[in-house]
Amino acid sequence: MMLKQFMTDQSKKRIFFICLVFSMVLFFFAVNLQWVPYLKSTVPDNQPKVLQGNATHKGPTNTLSVPPGPSISGTQNETKVDPIDGQHGQPSLSDEELDQFKDMFLPRPPADGELFLGYLPHSGFHNQLITLENALRLAAYLNRTLLLPPLHLSHKREALAWKEPSVLLRQWARRNKTTIEYCRDVDASVWHHTTKEEWDAMPKAERKKGQECLFYHSWTVTPWTYFYNIPKLLKGVVGVGNQKEPIRVFSRPVMDLDWLSEHLEIQDPSKEIYFVNDTSRYSYRVADDSEIDYSVDPGSEKPINYEEEYPELTPKQIAYMRRYEADVLLTNLQKRTEKVIHFGSLFASDRVDARSKPHKLLKKFISDGMTLWNEDILDATTLAESQIEVWRKETGRVAPGFMGLHFRTEDGEFERMAPKNLERIVAWLGEMEKLDRKYLETKPVVERQAGGEPVEDGDEDDGDDDVDDEYTDDPAHTTTTTSNPSQDVVPEPVNEPWTPPVTPVLAPNNTGEDSLPVFLKKCREAPPESPMIFMATDVHDPRNSPMLEKFLVKYPCTTFLSDFPESMAILDKIRNPVDGVQMVVYMIALMDANLAAKGREFQGTERSTFTAYIINHLWPEYHPGREIPPM
Repeated sequence: MMLKQFMTDQSKKRIFFICLVFSMVLFFFAVNLQWVPYLKSTVPDNQPKVLQGNATHKGPTNTLSVPPGPSISGTQNETKVDPIDGQHGQPSLSDEELDQFKDMFLPRPPADGELFLGYLPHSGFHNQLITLENALRLAAYLNRTLLLPPLHLSHKREALAWKEPSVLLRQWARRNKTTIEYCRDVDASVWHHTTKEEWDAMPKAERKKGQECLFYHSWTVTPWTYFYNIPKLLKGVVGVGNQKEPIRVFSRPVMDLDWLSEHLEIQDPSKEIYFVNDTSRYSYRVADDSEIDYSVDPGSEKPINYEEEYPELTPKQIAYMRRYEADVLLTNLQKRTEKVIHFGSLFASDRVDARSKPHKLLKKFISDGMTLWNEDILDATTLAESQIEVWRKETGRVAPGFMGLHFRTEDGEFERMAPKNLERIVAWLGEMEKLDRKYLETKPVVERQAGGEPVEDGDEDDGDDDVDDEYTDDPAHTTTTTSNPSQDVVPEPVNEPWTPPVTPVLAPNNTGEDSLPVFLKKCREAPPESPMIFMATDVHDPRNSPMLEKFLVKYPCTTFLSDFPESMAILDKIRNPVDGVQMVVYMIALMDANLAAKGREFQGTERSTFTAYIINHLWPEYHPGREIPPM
């Protein structure tokens, strides 16, 4: 009897041991799932889950090994959480090991007592970036861990437009490719130019395949760390304003409330999640009352007197801020004890207020700290910049560098305002030419760098009348600089750590006219003070666009992204290895912005978040110490 009981106990132990081993294996595979579970990858298991082309830019700022972060305030057992690698009291990964994880922060369970902040991203790339910056600041204000969503990239027909949270969640739920994985290796371009008659004549099965594969290749998601050095920003924020610890993040690859409940170990969402829902695009604004008392009695709120609190703003800008229907006080949010505070939209530059000095410092640090580190974009930009310099010398431009422009023409008000915005750009270029001539007057004779023929100073300007360019702008994008577009002295071009070899377009003896691009022939015939220009624009086929015809006659040395096939070739080869989607259509905009920001001066399009991104993020990085160009 005793022997039988012993055997039974031994069997139970063996079964328990086998179950334990099996559970550990399952846990191992669960932890090592890719960052987007619903995009199944066909990349071999021994390959890192990163986008092709070595997604990180090597440089002195790429220092990612950090010690475990401080404890989360309010926890009883002082559990340590590293905001970078997400492990509990675990030593940081080495740079070599971390290379495999730069596409996303490591998955982890929530720490005891950890509080979170969530939101629903929507709209285009730059709008999502503005939203992310707001969310990072708000997470710091509230001492909560940010639920970091993926970056959604898409064609316009698949864009995630703002909607009420329930609808926006359904839009995110549609982002599922698990049932149409066969489209990964299908060239969807065959359907792009199909006429309605051709489409209707297709067999039903072919039309279904076309719809599925067009949908498959019209969007993708990537981690934010593919483009930006967020780990460096998270740890570097310590000491900025009142920030005493890094900003914590928790990877949220799936925008689903069920996923949230499961991975945050939420038992009762109605009690553990506090929703701040938006029923309109501007339902609420988070008001920074950390140093200003906006309340009459505890728990009550009164409307903010914008004229008193924002004396630096114009009446138009104050009217713009009043578009919000309600102010959510920051101090009230700080008192919430729910495990998750979940917002709908956090988009708009002034959505999360920064009134106190510490919060203003934090806002500036996060904005400046969004460092673009995608090596392919940086290399493609440097190659194009070097080509512009070759063309500048060979066509005899006397001013150094080039002018950067952004001209947006599509969508709503930008389409309506396009003629006026182009007039503003032309007027601004006229002022720049005057400054260039003033600079060149200090030199009696300037040698044409291509032909070697002396050019007398004081050549006449093409001439252009000033334009009334006043237009209502987002006050959050308003700078403190004057309306003067630049200093009187033309600055030296930015030095680059890497200068790729660029084949000259013109031979040293100025032969080879037949092989010279038409726009460079016209550029060489232009007065030497006519500047080299790079224009970032959404105009289709800009060299043949009627809208830009007169502009190109006046400024023949204007270049566009299509003039740099070698740079484009760098981006053309990149595919998202998770779903096989070609990335070039999404990286073009970033290269456009990056190259325009490298101009010695810059002029953009009012109210454009793309222009705001250039002047607030890229310009300070490439022109340290220079004034930020006016919007």
